[in-house]
Amino acid sequence: MTGWETGLGVDDDVDRPQPGDTPRFGSDADAGCFADAGAWPALSAPFRAYVDGFPAPRDTEQPSGDCERVSDESRQADLVMFTAQSGGVVWLGRTRTGDVAAIVVPSGMPGAKA
Repeated sequence: MTGWETGLGVDDDVDRPQPGDTPRFGSDADAGCFADAGAWPALSAPFRAYVDGFPAPRDTEQPSGDCERVSDESRQADLVMFTAQSGGVVWLGRTRTGDVAAIVVPSGMPGAKA
């Protein structure tokens, strides 16, 4: 990797941060996720049902630690959920060509690996 930068969220504007500002994400459930935006409604449905008080068995897998993944094969898309403390920062590691090579989210949660 040739450099790191903070990742921006949906409502973050690359032109608005002032020098010294760090974009952070909020979470009222101490969780974060990465997902394909085009498949968001289908991928997030099992988690939204749980939060809304309608827990049902989820067809998910746990690739490691506190992570959970749900897939939509028809869209070839995944959502990966992980524990993360509100106020976290997403770091993107870039290659020489500018491609994203790594995504790191320091979780702030004891024992969590995201």
